[in-house]
Amino acid sequence: MATVNFYFDFVSPYSYLAHTQLADMLKRTNGEVVYKPVLLGALHKLHDIQSPAFLPVKAQWVVKDCNLWAHHYGVPLKWCKSFPFNSLFFQRAAAYIQKNAPEQLEKFVTATFTALWEEGLDPANQEAITAHIQSLDIDPQAVLAGTQQEEIKDIIKANTSEAKEIGLFGAPGFKIGEHVLFGQDRLLFVEAALKGELPNV
Repeated sequence: MATVNFYFDFVSPYSYLAHTQLADMLKRTNGEVVYKPVLLGALHKLHDIQSPAFLPVKAQWVVKDCNLWAHHYGVPLKWCKSFPFNSLFFQRAAAYIQKNAPEQLEKFVTATFTALWEEGLDPANQEAITAHIQSLDIDPQAVLAGTQQEEIKDIIKANTSEAKEIGLFGAPGFKIGEHVLFGQDRLLFVEAALKGELPNV
């Protein structure tokens, strides 16, 4: 069974768009995913580059581009008023759940992408976030405490450093065997790699 390492950040609309297509792709290829939550802002800093979200011309393009892709995929896309928002808690929460309740991780990732990018969850509203986690039958207090653990913080740092080391400079990123791919618009190549059909170039 082929495996794709999926480097993502909940703040990234492109990560959301990629994730909407991931489950069907894995079914078609009999593949599996390993989630790699990274901190996109830290990854940009490691490369000494600025996020497109903070460059007005690029930011306008990103909004238009993401809206076009959402229409192409037939999925909702609701922009948060505070975009780009601080995703640190969500990234650490994913790492905590991955370590302590891995059977719940896929549910958490899917539901959180949906809440943030389809249902309008306010990423600054801790009460709403707590209710969101509780709705998944996950203990929000355990998650909150877990996000403060040094070992969980270190997982995010390690994932982010790993992303840089393999050549990624943004999200989403994918690693399938020796193949490293960047961008949700490269999903056709991700699928080919999972099928063992992507050439080495």
